[in-house]
Amino acid sequence: MSRKEVQAVEQTVPFRITDTTLHYRQRWFYNFPASVKFAFVNDQLAGALYIFTDRHVRAQQHWDEYQTLVKTLSDRYGPPSGDYWSWNYPLYKNRPERYGDAVLLSHLSRSSIWETARTVVTLEMSGKPKEGIYTVISYAKKNDDKK
Repeated sequence: MSRKEVQAVEQTVPFRITDTTLHYRQRWFYNFPASVKFAFVNDQLAGALYIFTDRHVRAQQHWDEYQTLVKTLSDRYGPPSGDYWSWNYPLYKNRPERYGDAVLLSHLSRSSIWETARTVVTLEMSGKPKEGIYTVISYAKKNDDKK
């Protein structure tokens, strides 16, 4: 899709426009509020980034949301081709009921990847105590030139 085609589908004016991106606020990814940033290369859609905007009282709610997103994406694309857990500190490693806290404290980050014939889909979650938990889904077009 071209930039104009994306704008026609979105039906509202983006809150930020650059030479290579369109950024929209107050969108939805299934039942989750998000902002979305579309990236373009040579006026063709090359990818999209969904940044989840829900701020929960408990960190575990973010973890539960991540689990729901994994299921949603798996229902659509099949099982992830990669599921990566990066532990920086093992305090909560064997306590699933505290994984949200582990993410918030930067003890744990997680990413899951799905690949289709034309796209790589990545779901990522990380956190910092003073900034909160950050969950994002990126859709990136695979490189067409097979040399």
